[in-house]
Amino acid sequence: MAGILASSRATPSSTALTPPPPPSRRQTPHMRQTLRQLPSKSDDEASRPHKHRKKPLGGHKKHSHHEGARRRWREEITARERKRYEGVWASNRGLFLNSSSPDDARTSELVANVVVRDIWARSRLPVDELAEVWDLVDHQHNGALDKADFVVGMWLIDQRLRGRKLPQKVGDSVWESATGVKVPGPRGRKKK
Repeated sequence: MAGILASSRATPSSTALTPPPPPSRRQTPHMRQTLRQLPSKSDDEASRPHKHRKKPLGGHKKHSHHEGARRRWREEITARERKRYEGVWASNRGLFLNSSSPDDARTSELVANVVVRDIWARSRLPVDELAEVWDLVDHQHNGALDKADFVVGMWLIDQRLRGRKLPQKVGDSVWESATGVKVPGPRGRKKK
């Protein structure tokens, strides 16, 4: 029995075929192809006008640096950002809040501080910066944020993640854009 097993394990040298040699690599005159695709010019890209066209420096102005072409920080929340933040607010409003009466609609429109802390902690900003954002947006001091406060807080965190420093005070234009309604300021009386 052992002889049968030993003979089956032994590799017969006379009947074994050598593996075929690997294919030879030929030197190609160009570089190897990568996974990156070549840029394609589609009809949309060719017909679309360029947003920023650089003007030649020099000539008419001594110190020309294209200041107008630079992207500046916005002082308002865009409609797209507001909708995204309102979606987060809508999915978390009313959690962990006990209303004193079942018809208390105001409580169901708030997001509790523990829920806000959990959501904002996902940004991985330091706790002291998140506390500073809370102090900037918490006007009621009741341990919860309403819709506008939450939207502005989320926007401030996004701005901080993009490298902008937190302001000392949130501007009126940000608060107006958070509600989606722009209220015109008081106008002076016209003299007759």
